Amino acid sequence: MNSKVFYKIMAKFYDLLDVVYFRNYDRSPRKVVNDRIKENDKILDLCTGTATNAINIASHFPGTKVLGIDMSKEMLGVAKRKIIENGIRNIRLYEMDATSLKFKSGSFDKVLISLVLHELEDDLAESMISEAMRVLSDDGEIIVTEWETSRSLLRKLIFAPIHFLEPKPYRIFIKKDMYHYFRKFGLRIDGFYHTDYSKVLVLKKIENAEEQKVQSEKADKTLLKETPMLDYGNASIQRLIRERGWKSLPEFERIQAIYNYIRDEILFGYNVDDSIPASKVLSDGYGQCNTKGTLFMALLRACDIPCRVHGFTIDKELQKGAMTGFVYKQAPKNVFHSWVEVYFEERWYELEAFIVDRKYLWSLQTINSECAGAFCGYGVGVKDFKSPVIDFNRNNTYIQSEGINQDFGIYDSPDELLKEHGQEIGFIKKLAFRYYGRHMMNRNVRKIRNA
Repeated sequence: MNSKVFYKIMAKFYDLLDVVYFRNYDRSPRKVVNDRIKENDKILDLCTGTATNAINIASHFPGTKVLGIDMSKEMLGVAKRKIIENGIRNIRLYEMDATSLKFKSGSFDKVLISLVLHELEDDLAESMISEAMRVLSDDGEIIVTEWETSRSLLRKLIFAPIHFLEPKPYRIFIKKDMYHYFRKFGLRIDGFYHTDYSKVLVLKKIENAEEQKVQSEKADKTLLKETPMLDYGNASIQRLIRERGWKSLPEFERIQAIYNYIRDEILFGYNVDDSIPASKVLSDGYGQCNTKGTLFMALLRACDIPCRVHGFTIDKELQKGAMTGFVYKQAPKNVFHSWVEVYFEERWYELEAFIVDRKYLWSLQTINSECAGAFCGYGVGVKDFKSPVIDFNRNNTYIQSEGINQDFGIYDSPDELLKEHGQEIGFIKKLAFRYYGRHMMNRNVRKIRNA
């Protein structure tokens, strides 16, 4: 659909966002924005739409001067009617391109970018942010409001219309690491607030190269942090790193070597629980997506490679063959799943194919040699079964991605991900899996590997 037609239609319904998603003011992004405003601030609201933000600020702070710009005549028409109806005098609206502003440099104390960046291709988003920085005063703030992946099932259902309607860039943008994304523009995050269905980021200019370095180190620190699950200080993990000499390798070779170790030397198998620490996975010598990912992250962070975890669920059909009989029937329909994302050379790589060791995969391909296309089962879900992308060479790798049916988003650590989205399973079933089910599954996996 043409963007002009889309916004012409949306102008009639845009204010429903506040009715449905931001109706509780105390938990809404509107309150966070207001808390950052000072009387007599000069404020620019980029892509103001129906001026909800602008009206909210202007009515709370009559001493402010608020300017709203938008390219949609229909949106601005609705905004003007609302301003007149509310008797507000400290707002001015302009039809203007946010990537080519007609204002002088350093003109504004605050620049608002609300629910906009996720709709734009990278080049347009970057042009808008660059212009926002240009018109911002040296000590001013850019306040960005963006959608955030909902956690509970009810909220996911309520948020579903947004997820469905948003354009393609949305699915890419929500995966971006905000610290790294804004840092490349010379912006640091001064405040990060989680609100209903959304998040608010308060950005300030990084004043000099030294501060840029400090902010870079601060952002990376969270992605190098040791946690109870990522226990890379453990003696066995440190001994492994020394023996392999990983820290002495160049960064690319370091990542590649750790990746290959996790994929092929930590065999595919099922541990007692998803929440076991990295050191336990190492002592087991085997693991599945979540546990091998925990050890992978611990080794990466111990070797100064920033990384994070992306959570999902996969259809249990992907495990059929590894799971059989009673175990398969009793397994939950949606199985908890995750992959690891590694930050290298200013981009994120999605790495999943470390889950299945090469020997197991080769045996599976031999047993199913007639399969020339997609394959789903035995812990594998790929489009090209004969030639899946399992080697890391500055590329994403996948081995179970075709079974994904729910996306939980990105987390700094598996500890945080599991706290929010651990596998929901009853006590009896949990005991049955621990003491019976996983042993049957591991036996099936060994049979395939040794076939």
